[in-house]
Amino acid sequence: MNWNQMKLRLKIGSAMPKSEGNFSFGLLCGLFISIVLWISIIGWIMLIFK
Repeated sequence: MNWNQMKLRLKIGSAMPKSEGNFSFGLLCGLFISIVLWISIIGWIMLIFK
């Protein structure tokens, strides 16, 4: 592997915006799932102590 190929790999490896986008998308999905989970937990508690 010569120097130009190594530089190209480093340039490809340091492309961060896609991973940042995936991180924010994962955070949004996690927040949505946790909201649904909390609503279901509150619903179960209200059903038990009716």
